[in-house]
Amino acid sequence: MGGLARKATIIDNERLNDQPVLVLDSGDLFFSKSILYKDKDNIDEAKIRSEIIVDSNNQMSYNAFNPGSRDFALGLTYLKKIEEKSNFNFISCNLFNSETKERIFDSHLIENYDGFKVGYIGASSSFDKDSILIREPISEIADVYKQISKQTDYVIVLFNGTKPDLDRLNKSGIGFDLILRSGGSSRASENGGSGEIPIYESGNKGKYLNKISVTITDENSSMVDLDLYEKKIRQSNKHLKNKKLGDSNANLDDLYKDKPKILSTINNHRKIIEASDKKIKSAKNTIKANKVPLNTKVDSKAEILLIVDEGMAKIPKGPEIPDAKGRLPGHPHHGHSH
Repeated sequence: MGGLARKATIIDNERLNDQPVLVLDSGDLFFSKSILYKDKDNIDEAKIRSEIIVDSNNQMSYNAFNPGSRDFALGLTYLKKIEEKSNFNFISCNLFNSETKERIFDSHLIENYDGFKVGYIGASSSFDKDSILIREPISEIADVYKQISKQTDYVIVLFNGTKPDLDRLNKSGIGFDLILRSGGSSRASENGGSGEIPIYESGNKGKYLNKISVTITDENSSMVDLDLYEKKIRQSNKHLKNKKLGDSNANLDDLYKDKPKILSTINNHRKIIEASDKKIKSAKNTIKANKVPLNTKVDSKAEILLIVDEGMAKIPKGPEIPDAKGRLPGHPHHGHSH
């Protein structure tokens, strides 16, 4: 669980800058699978690990968390106990109590940053769990957005869901500004995708932290995904380089003057580079992601390491296993053949 302490270090370093830092999670935070069985899984260990996570995240001052399907691995009652221990906001607009028909968590959260209001909406795709009624996510998101759109300047959807639901959400035209997704690919996003709304996910293995930088100078202008246009420039430059056949000084117009189809493709790539460069330079509002690996190159925050170590020490140890001759660990000849 060393990634928690490294994540804390990255967040602390970001807070040294004179800009607001939002710490968000789209779900599947506490457990690695959707169901834990008493006869197959170490329930006590799973609970201790979830407590380590919530205690660590409390130290990181999370802004909002959208519970995903795996977070209900030990049931709704246990997750509500975790919520009571947390100092951050659990939000979900489409998870309801099947008996009372009331929302289990607040549907959204609005925070004010020097007059600039950011809204968060949580939602999940359907999953099977007793006592939970999961309503269709897109329509619920639309209803909540309609309620808060006039109160906010920027709205982020935290979404734990399937690719088909994600595609429908992206094409919905609801009006929100950014989607942060969990429950999908194991790979972290390299850019916000080619859709109208940027979509980012940090992967499901906990190896990366997505640092997303948003700059807004004109609320009436569209958002430009710098990573996407930089990728287009790289790809087109690579195509043009390959067409030079190893000669960096080659003149492509001369080289392919008798091959109009190839020359047409070359000109298209030149146009892509020109248009992408213009888009970047003229952008008033930008978004850019940095996929930060949570590896040993990142220092671990001591306070979080202490939480992890103290928590892991509480995990019950299994029975001592004797060797082939019945000798327990600690015996001077344990594991020896004599």
